[in-house]
Amino acid sequence: MKTSTDFIVSLKHEHTRLGRMLELIDNGIWWTTEKPGHVKVEGLQEQLEMIKAALDKIEHVVGQIGS
Repeated sequence: MKTSTDFIVSLKHEHTRLGRMLELIDNGIWWTTEKPGHVKVEGLQEQLEMIKAALDKIEHVVGQIGS
């Protein structure tokens, strides 16, 4: 990364990437009874914990920027 502008561009890219991942969830409709998916809601708990841990790490790193 060469400049602060490059840094911001990189963050925007990752923001877009996260947005696309969240859109894949489609507000949970893929696992509801109306349109059942392949994954049981109970089985999602482990994935939720992994996502939470990753977001906690991201929050920590972002909090350190400029400190």
